[in-house]
Amino acid sequence: MDIVPVTAAIIFNAQGKVLLARRGHGDPQGSRWEFPGGKLQRGETPEECLRRELQEELGIEAEVQGVFHAVSQDLGDRSILLLAYLCKWKPGPIELREHRECRWICAKDLMNMDLLEADRLVAMKLAEKLGNGELGGLGDFHAQGTGNRT
Repeated sequence: MDIVPVTAAIIFNAQGKVLLARRGHGDPQGSRWEFPGGKLQRGETPEECLRRELQEELGIEAEVQGVFHAVSQDLGDRSILLLAYLCKWKPGPIELREHRECRWICAKDLMNMDLLEADRLVAMKLAEKLGNGELGGLGDFHAQGTGNRT
């Protein structure tokens, strides 16, 4: 069975909210939410992949920090290895190029969203770390004085 490496960005804005994107209309899981990101292409690092995917899908730039959490999921015909990274957002307009919607969500509300299963596991780990105060320095992961854009 093939293992497909996939990246995801955990991006906080200045208000401490997390960016989620709703998949496009043509996608079989189009009504579900995810942390933005995508599949690695041959020859690129996960960090390069994530920067490319954020630019291609949302027209945004982010500084990719370290891996936050890794999740493996069996999808029947293949498996994915989701590498979720904390990212520092470089504020600017968000363009919905492949997604039909995006939202800044309070971290405490992430589990109320209809997340893809692997993203739900990342959200659970994020809620746990935030609840334990392990990510208290959110200022390290967003740009100061901005974040009113949607």
